Amino acid sequence: SRLRGMSTSRRTLDRLDVDQTLVAKLESRGCRTAEDALYRSPLDVVELADCSHVRARELLRGVARAVAPAPTNAFDALRAAKFIPTLVKDVDRALGGGLAIGSVTEVVGAAGAGKTQLCLTACASACAPTRVGGADGGVIYIDAERKFSGARLEEIARAKFGEAFASEVEAEATWNRVRVATPTSLSDLAKRLEALEEAIIDHKVRLVIIDSVAHLARGEFGREKVMQRQSVLGAIAATLKRHAEKHGLAVLAVNQVTTRIGGAITHGAHDASLREPPAPGAEEESSGITAALGTKWAHCVNTRVVLEVTPDKRLIKIVKSPLAPLTAFRYHVDSSGIVIDETMNSSSMRAREANVASTHRR
Repeated sequence: SRLRGMSTSRRTLDRLDVDQTLVAKLESRGCRTAEDALYRSPLDVVELADCSHVRARELLRGVARAVAPAPTNAFDALRAAKFIPTLVKDVDRALGGGLAIGSVTEVVGAAGAGKTQLCLTACASACAPTRVGGADGGVIYIDAERKFSGARLEEIARAKFGEAFASEVEAEATWNRVRVATPTSLSDLAKRLEALEEAIIDHKVRLVIIDSVAHLARGEFGREKVMQRQSVLGAIAATLKRHAEKHGLAVLAVNQVTTRIGGAITHGAHDASLREPPAPGAEEESSGITAALGTKWAHCVNTRVVLEVTPDKRLIKIVKSPLAPLTAFRYHVDSSGIVIDETMNSSSMRAREANVASTHRR
């Protein structure tokens, strides 16, 4: 994909399987990434690295092979499709199995809707032993909002996989698979994600959770820095997709909601400094609740799940998915996490609720 290509092109040359003698010479001349190298011709490399034309050409071919997406076909993609279950069975069934390996799933909702509960349930699924239906892998839980609760994770896991934790030794081994990080800003998150590869390999990570991206974006960027924020968000999305595809893991990213008033988006009920102007062509009278982080981020995620809370009901909606149609379920939250009460009739849902940038319209 184009996004993955953008991300891999930023990899440093010393991390690629190419002639490292030439790499050292290129780095000393300011050519440090795959992108830097691929912008140059073999003659440029000859001059920078003082080598033969043959070695220069082979280096550039090696760099191109290392960063270009591997070709595939539809049958191979179908056969390779794997998932981390969310343990919300109806949602997993609708999504084809759960959180898709190799892609980014986003969960959107207001405070108290159950976003963190869904994250903790997916976390339990990823680190539980395979003999009880878990993925038996590591989890990197990026706790930007400082909401992670080990006690709540254990409560959900014991409700879902009680037999897996017959002994404290086995339970402790499972919890040790979860690594919790607390970045202080969106830029800090971007740097940590870029350096995450070693931890992913060492801990056999199957799931990366970010709770939440919007919290960090709001804390670092104001209205006058929208372009900078979008640039960092694009880099974060590209890095997440690269890790997901390269290492065979799933990504679950939490997003918050914002208030749209007359076509403008206000990030947070009382944070007017982060108000964005309407997109070109947007209806000025449009008002309601919408997902934060804007259109660019919305296009970066592969699947979007919305948790909507109204005075009379709670709905979990699948509003964007390469596999599932527009689907909704009524739910509640108890000691075991999110529990589905009933499946909603899709024909009764308004067409505008399928908009990937919308969670609820008033």
